[in-house]
Amino acid sequence: MRINKPYKNKDYADLAVYCNENNCHIEDKGDYLESVQNPPLPEPTDEEQRQNRAAAYKEEVDPITAHIERLRDEAEPDEAKISELIAERSKKVEEIKQKFPYKEVENL
Repeated sequence: MRINKPYKNKDYADLAVYCNENNCHIEDKGDYLESVQNPPLPEPTDEEQRQNRAAAYKEEVDPITAHIERLRDEAEPDEAKISELIAERSKKVEEIKQKFPYKEVENL
């Protein structure tokens, strides 16, 4: 996408919005401004993915585990609710694994 000089503020704003939505930036080419595609980001390393997973587990999985433990500590634990939370936690773990995959094959 490009806009010729002189341009209106609205034209520039539209170009800026376009670039924000399409992973590009604006370059001044002299007589016009042009959107230029940004290079792709490098894929995260396995170590970065391990850190991403650890943070996601801490934020999303640990609260569910704590809730399960609190329910188990009650005089009469609600086993149905505990089972629901265990299933929810398992689903969340799988989502995190999909969101932050490793390049190397995981040892099972």
